[in-house]
Amino acid sequence: MRGGRFDSQASLFGDEGQGRIMQATVGVAGCGALGVTLVTVLAEAGVSRFVLADQDYPEITDLNTQFIYAMSDPRPKAQIAAQWITAVNPLAELEVHAERIDEGTKTMFDCCDIIADCLCDPKASAVLSDYAAERGKAVVYADVCGFEGRVAVSAPGSSSIGEIVGKVEPYAEPRSNVGAAASAIASIQALEILRAISGAGFANAGRLVEFDLESMKSSTVERGF
Repeated sequence: MRGGRFDSQASLFGDEGQGRIMQATVGVAGCGALGVTLVTVLAEAGVSRFVLADQDYPEITDLNTQFIYAMSDPRPKAQIAAQWITAVNPLAELEVHAERIDEGTKTMFDCCDIIADCLCDPKASAVLSDYAAERGKAVVYADVCGFEGRVAVSAPGSSSIGEIVGKVEPYAEPRSNVGAAASAIASIQALEILRAISGAGFANAGRLVEFDLESMKSSTVERGF
């Protein structure tokens, strides 16, 4: 892989790690403000297998945070995101589900090595958390509101996302969002996923980190195992 597209990250992941990144299947639950940055960063880094899930269609209020959509495209977000990924990484293999995550659809992630929770929806996140805990799947969760954001990591055998996130208050609705904040939080989420699937492990399992992007401060909530 030396001298190629991923040469600049080889010193971080190694050739074997890069190979694992390219072979892993990543589930992405939610293709909104967090999801669009997440899939872009992962595809750029070489992730080539995705399972995408989002039942929504683009709305005009999405366009300040979700840069891959346009009001002229009437397709579901998951379908548009799949096309975007193939433009970034033409070798990508995609499974697309334009449907809500619930008890009847959660098995769409059965083939995934790790799942990104980009839902910003406590009820759907709870379903995903329970499913992942039952199946022994890793989840990297993110949420964002205004200038604040959160990232949490659940590895097989550690606390579930529901247990970790249950230690903090949910963000109030309706939310204020700015694209730069969502992209910052999603990039941290993506980095946790890349480290995990490269073989570096889950150093942050059982931990939730809250970010105040206005003051540039962070705090950590330890849930433990």
